[in-house]
Amino acid sequence: MSTFSGLNASASALQSVLVRQDITSNNVANALTAGFKRSRALNAERAGGGTDIAEISRDYSQGPMEVATNAFDLGIQGEGFFKVQTPNGVGYVRAGLFGLDKNRELVTPQGFKLSPSVQIPADATGFAVGKDGRVMAFRPGGVQEEVGQITLSRFPSPGGLLQAGGGVLAPFPSAGIPRDGIPGTPGFGELGTGMLESSNVDLGQEMVDGIVNLRAFQVNARMIRAQDQMLGTLLDIRR
Repeated sequence: MSTFSGLNASASALQSVLVRQDITSNNVANALTAGFKRSRALNAERAGGGTDIAEISRDYSQGPMEVATNAFDLGIQGEGFFKVQTPNGVGYVRAGLFGLDKNRELVTPQGFKLSPSVQIPADATGFAVGKDGRVMAFRPGGVQEEVGQITLSRFPSPGGLLQAGGGVLAPFPSAGIPRDGIPGTPGFGELGTGMLESSNVDLGQEMVDGIVNLRAFQVNARMIRAQDQMLGTLLDIRR
């Protein structure tokens, strides 16, 4: 391998390390974000040796379920996403951080309405959401009324969804055609009322990855310095 090609290879490896470190830092920063799914870099062998980042994928494995303080919060135990209406069209969220807007409809913290819409009557004294997504309102006089049905959406390849910010995922052809269904039916997770799915980030693993990234950065930086010095020596000889 020539000095030039060696320098290019080390620079490419250094860039890959920086990307991995950015991914690790983002995972750690969102370790307490409800419904957050960690990202990871997938490697590919380089023709001249070493590895490059082939793609960055998101790990959609289940996060732990925790008790929420908001009665409107909902967690998904299993597969699926909540569908919401955003100013840019349909979006999907994993964290069921819901509240009521001025019309008493369930909305995300950004004000995006759950789809299909669910409205809690103004005179309701309480409500309950079943594992199957049925929303029951308790009316005066002990009357119970079904006021909505929460559904979930699934994608053949959820890794193809686009990050739209604020925990919202946007549909994209690479994710495949979504399929909607009732929670708890085959292929769809169940809902937990007053529960939230926490991040699936493993802080211990992320710390290890951060240390590995730091060591790789140091090694590649030293190699670049050494190769740069060799290149300078060769140029001095030619002069």
